Formats: sequence, C-alpha cells, structure tokens
Amino acid sequence: MHEIKLNRIRYYTMNYWNLLKAPAYNLKVYNVIPQKYRQKVYELMEAEDFYYPINELINSFDYDHKYLYQAGFNGRSGGYLVLYKSSVEYKRIFTFKDCNEYQTRDYADGYGWKTIAEAKKQGLYNKEIANIKTSCAGIEDSEVDQDILTDFEKLAIDIVNCTIFQAKNFKIETESYTVKKTRKILIEK
Repeated sequence: MHEIKLNRIRYYTMNYWNLLKAPAYNLKVYNVIPQKYRQKVYELMEAEDFYYPINELINSFDYDHKYLYQAGFNGRSGGYLVLYKSSVEYKRIFTFKDCNEYQTRDYADGYGWKTIAEAKKQGLYNKEIANIKTSCAGIEDSEVDQDILTDFEKLAIDIVNCTIFQAKNFKIETESYTVKKTRKILIEK
C-alpha cells in the first residue's frame, strides 16, 4: 500500500457562486497518484468498471454513517471528494390502508402500481424504505464529529489506494458488443 498524506481543505458543495463549502480532499490524479501510474490511471478512467470499486467505498461510507453524512465527487473535473450532510426519512410502502386486496392497487415511487398479491410476491408489502435527502448546505469542520472526519479521510486514502491498485493490476482491453433493441415500425395494410 502506498503511503498517502492528504490535506483536508474546504470546497464548494455546489458551484463556486453559492459560496457554501464543506470538508473536502483534492483527489485529482496529478495531485495524489505517483507519477509512474498517472498515465495508466487516465487510461483506466475511460473504462466504466474502473469506478465500481470506488463507488462501493463511497456507498460503504454513506451506509456506515446512516446516510446522515455522505461523500461525493464535485468540481469541474470531479476531482474533489466532498462531505455532504443528509437527512433520512423512512416510510412504509404498499401498506394498502383502507382498502381490500381485491379492489385496490397501491402506488410507490420507483415501484409503480401493485396489488397486495404483487407486493407480497415481490417482498414489497409494508416494506420500509429510506428517502435520503442530500443537502448542499455548507458544513463547518467544527460541526462534524471527529470520528466522521477521520472516516472521511480514510475514505479518501482508500480511494487513492484503490486507484493505485487498479493501475498496478489491470489493463485496458477494447471489447465489441451488440445491443439488441426492439422498435415499433409502421407496416402498410
């Protein structure tokens, strides 16, 4: 593992014009990746699956902090890892209140309309889901618990180490694939 030393900075949560900042790390390739791996990393960044393990690290951070704090990339080239404050609202879907299963369907965003039987079959009946709302409001470092800031720094270091690992252990290959699509056409009667 490469020894990484990062300096926490403050960076904009949206655009520079909103003047709202939060704890962040500059993770631009030229800033954190050793010279011998930089060109390789730039090439790897063209492959969509390069980002999968990085996104998993971020998702784990968000989950570990119960989505009350989230990490995300920001900046014109996406080179800054920024800490965001969030809120979570839990709600139950497909509860079918005041109806009977033979007459009514219920609706939940992202899941569409379901009957009780369909909801039960799909494991959605009376399911609790989280509605996560990420705020772009600024965060002062002093507002954030030190454990979260420590975990945020660890996340940044893990992302850099993950990137170096991929540069050392993966190569790029070009793959051709066919996408089969269905379309509707007009046929004269």
